[in-house]
Amino acid sequence: MTEQYLHPSDIKDSHILTRVLNEKRPESSVYDVPFAPLFPFNGRKVKLAVKMHTGAGLAPFKADNAGTLVVPTAGQLQEVYLELALIAEKEVMEASTLIELESLDDRIAQLAAEDILAKALILQQRNVNRTRWMAWQAVKDALVIDYGGVTVAVDYDLDGTDQNAGRFSTSHLPSIPGGAFGAVAWSHTDGSGNYDADILEDVYDISGLIASDLGIDESEVVMMVNSTTWHIVKKNEKLRGELSSQNPRIITPQRTEAIEVLEIAGIEVRNDFYFDAAGAKVKFLPDGYALFMPRGYTYNGVPIVEMYDGLVAVVRGGDIVIERNPGMVAEIYVNEEQVAKNVRVQTARMPVVNFPAGIVYCRVY
Repeated sequence: MTEQYLHPSDIKDSHILTRVLNEKRPESSVYDVPFAPLFPFNGRKVKLAVKMHTGAGLAPFKADNAGTLVVPTAGQLQEVYLELALIAEKEVMEASTLIELESLDDRIAQLAAEDILAKALILQQRNVNRTRWMAWQAVKDALVIDYGGVTVAVDYDLDGTDQNAGRFSTSHLPSIPGGAFGAVAWSHTDGSGNYDADILEDVYDISGLIASDLGIDESEVVMMVNSTTWHIVKKNEKLRGELSSQNPRIITPQRTEAIEVLEIAGIEVRNDFYFDAAGAKVKFLPDGYALFMPRGYTYNGVPIVEMYDGLVAVVRGGDIVIERNPGMVAEIYVNEEQVAKNVRVQTARMPVVNFPAGIVYCRVY
């Protein structure tokens, strides 16, 4: 364990704290969004299309040095240079904790150090979860960032009504129940209880949106669903009927068989989740939805989506400096008014969609 070679009082050093966090849990091991890889970015502003308005938001973001565009205006879609969203939270090490760190009783000092480290790790996990949340919201065209009552909605125009008008054959945010494609929800059952939607034709039509607008073949598209939706997909009678003379097939098809029948590049099952403010579990990919993207999540070697990971301002040696290596930063700094030290974890990030035509987020039931 990393703690074994550390003296408890070393935990007060921000450099050592960062090293311990990185050794115990590298960010690459917990940031697991395959379609939005982290992209080190030595800057803070990217060009995006945004809609700005007032209202309630979801996340504890803050404007960095008041430079982020947070003017409470409303109106048409605008292309602006928007600062990366600064994701920052802190825990306070009160004077009593610092005193315990200096205790001559090694057990007391060790417990205090472990408590600080545990809090920092929780901050790190929350930061990673927020980054994951941003990536998933981007592919749903629903990324709304709250800056204390003023919100900025980043519009990737997946419905093709603004900057992608004329480039999309139709919306890349279709809903099968309600008129799109076959209009029969994948969860629909016949009188015998069999799932009877024409899923083969639906998948062909959905992947066809990417094929038509990005210029690839339907067989190069991957479908992503959660396990609840996958359970319904693999029991579809038309899918099973393609694999056996018995209709529907008695044996549930394997994923490789379903991929072959649906004539796509792959099926991925994702059950990632986070807990909301009320403590409820929320899946990044909800039941009844499917995300379609090209195989490898790239087009001509370029990622469809990238998570820009930019510079942050941190406290070092009593001064404010710019962290030149993008990534998650853990720091400890003194608050003289509190007579306390603060443990803070922060990142500066923004998902950038390089090829909107390579994304289809579809409601299937």
